[in-house]
Amino acid sequence: MKYSKYFGAITRDKGGLNLSTAQSQRLMNIVFVEGSINGLNKAKQTYKDINQFYRYDTIIFKENKRLTDLTGNLPPDKLLKEMHRVDKD
Repeated sequence: MKYSKYFGAITRDKGGLNLSTAQSQRLMNIVFVEGSINGLNKAKQTYKDINQFYRYDTIIFKENKRLTDLTGNLPPDKLLKEMHRVDKD
């Protein structure tokens, strides 16, 4: 949840992020996907020590790919700078 925590801290400390609609939607998608991954990992832990432990791995993999597509694996600070740069182009 590194992106969600970073964006939350920036918003708390500095107020709104002043992004375009497209970049705001991207940010919300990132937060949503991170939350989904977190929830899937918690659900997976309920199957610890039994045969079904790996049942969520394919879904988690797909969600991680979605997150990578949204973020380009950039660190949160560089991603936010890139989002602001895209707004100006």
